[in-house]
Formats: sequence, structure tokens, C-alpha cells
Amino acid sequence: MSQKVIDTVTEVIAREQKCDRRNISPTTRLNDLGIDSLRAITILYELEEEFGVEIPNEVIETINTVGDIVDRLQEQTGIPTD
Repeated sequence: MSQKVIDTVTEVIAREQKCDRRNISPTTRLNDLGIDSLRAITILYELEEEFGVEIPNEVIETINTVGDIVDRLQEQTGIPTD
């Protein structure tokens, strides 16, 4: 996983959920952060804007962890893993 993508995703989630980003890692489950499906869509929209990509709706339904978001963004942007 790209550290740049991890950092950006963590920053956006921490800001949106008003939580400490140090408590967020790629293995953190979204529901453990209090993120329901509607909130996840809002966060993903912000990340799509940040990275200039679009994550297909059918892919959104498969996202369960922070790492899943990072992986999908890397797939869409072509940013290589570190």
C-alpha cells in the first residue's frame, strides 16, 4: 500500500469522524469507527474528489476496512504500492 494514500485516507476519515488519526490503520474496520454505509459514501466521495477518480458503486459495497479503501483508490489512480 502506498503510504501517501494511507495518510490521505486516514486524514479524511479522522476529520470526518472527529477521531484521532493514530487510532486508524489499514486493518481498522469502518464499522469500528462508527461509519455506516451512508457515511462511507460521503467519505468515499470526498476521497474521489481528492484523487480525481471514481469508485464504481458495485465496488463500494465490498469495502469493509480502511485498507479496502486504500486498495480501491490505488487501483483507480494507478499509484504504485510502496
